[in-house]
Amino acid sequence: MSARRHQPVAADPASHPFPLDEALAVVRRRTALVPRAALVLGSGLGVLAEGTAWEAEIPFADIPGIPRSSVAGHAGRLLLGRWAGRPVAIAQGRSHLYEGYEAEVVTRMTRLLAALGAKALVLTNAAGGIAPCMSPGTLVLIEDQVNFQWRSPLRGAGEFAMGAGAGGASAGLGRGLTRRPTYDAELSGKAARATGVAGVRLERGVLGVMLGPSYETPAEIDMLERLGADVVCMSTGAEAAEASTLGLPCVAISCVTNWAAGRSTSPLRHDDVTKAVAGAAVPLKSMLERLVVAIV
Repeated sequence: MSARRHQPVAADPASHPFPLDEALAVVRRRTALVPRAALVLGSGLGVLAEGTAWEAEIPFADIPGIPRSSVAGHAGRLLLGRWAGRPVAIAQGRSHLYEGYEAEVVTRMTRLLAALGAKALVLTNAAGGIAPCMSPGTLVLIEDQVNFQWRSPLRGAGEFAMGAGAGGASAGLGRGLTRRPTYDAELSGKAARATGVAGVRLERGVLGVMLGPSYETPAEIDMLERLGADVVCMSTGAEAAEASTLGLPCVAISCVTNWAAGRSTSPLRHDDVTKAVAGAAVPLKSMLERLVVAIV
């Protein structure tokens, strides 16, 4: 589950084609570190990166073409340095389709992380539990997804006619998100082993991806369950598809923060989602640190 408390997207560099070379130059002026693993920390999960002395802490607003999240629980910073002794890049927050961005825009960070040198991408999100075993506090290794973000296969209007260079400013343009999202089996195995070493409970499941920004209705959750979804969120799907397009191995971990609509009598509130993350922060961080060590 992602946030619903957001402001309309203001005009910003995200309304123009992504200047990847310029974005890289901004990062390289701050640090020469080449991350081998990259992580995206979703709603409320940015706290996992706190307490580390990073070589570079760059606000998204300082990076050309990277959209600014207007959602509570997303700090909007790119962090580079060593985590668990390994060189990593961490996106502390993300942007969403429901904020008014196109899929090409919300996946720009994925392309930047790959261009920085990352060889593996770890996506995280806060999710609502659908299956009976997906109670709040559960960590879920995503094996597949059911995507209802109808706009996510499309890139921004006006970019289809542009060149698609292999590594220049127009890299990633001139095409749609044509690859189906694939969650890498080798990375998933490493994530499962890392969770075991950390002594953390881990379930495996299918992610239901909805557009938002409103929470789903009980009938929609029933539909997702019939289609095979075990948890539900409003992000991750487009990023996983972009990683597949780039040939960047990807794994996704959902942190179940609440029961999905109709699975509990309690009303769904975003504040409860971000608070629930705090309870799962310690085991999730332990698991992610071990995963980073296994990757690098």
